[in-house]
Amino acid sequence: MKSTLVNNLLIIALLLFGSATFAQTVTIDSPHGGFTTERIQTVSGSVSGNLEKATIVINGIPQSIRLHGGKFSLSTVVAPGTNLIEVKAGNASDRVSFFAAVPPRDIKVVLTWDTATDVDLWVLDPTGEKCFYANRSTKSGGNLDVDVVDGYGPETFTMSKALPGNYSIQVQYYGSYDKPVTRVNVYVVLNEGKPNERRKQFQFVMTRSQQVYHIANFEIDPES
Repeated sequence: MKSTLVNNLLIIALLLFGSATFAQTVTIDSPHGGFTTERIQTVSGSVSGNLEKATIVINGIPQSIRLHGGKFSLSTVVAPGTNLIEVKAGNASDRVSFFAAVPPRDIKVVLTWDTATDVDLWVLDPTGEKCFYANRSTKSGGNLDVDVVDGYGPETFTMSKALPGNYSIQVQYYGSYDKPVTRVNVYVVLNEGKPNERRKQFQFVMTRSQQVYHIANFEIDPES
């Protein structure tokens, strides 16, 4: 009876202390909370355990994030005002908030995807000019602020003063790296950080390398 009780206590101790020893942890090293004037921030940190990816949520927009030896790093275009970034892995998470004193943008288009592939964001403005990796700044003021070549994104297009008219969003499955199916999410944020902010989300599944896919159009009305 006594030995059975001891064995049971040992099992309970192993379960309690073993689970504590191997509990998942997430740490965001940068950015730090507080204040910044930099539009493009590097988000970096670490995740314990032998994982290939985690999830990051930047101002309500989720995506996967690559882990290299438990480390992660990506660039993101922050919003004017308060920003919130959270990284999740298993049941663990860490978050940071900060205030960004940066110029507002009338248009932000964010592309994310779910495989370690190369996907390119293209945005055609009302004049027909295309903003993409080979033409990152347009005559109308559009910019491809972040270009990612090895998975997940975010690729980000912004325009400070929007031209009225029709915009076309396209993505090119530039390099599939033997992953034939990739799911993309495109988020259109208009008047980010302002009381009249609006968001739209579009989803699509790509299956052919080098193929260009039309994702959506959106319209900017002339100012009254």
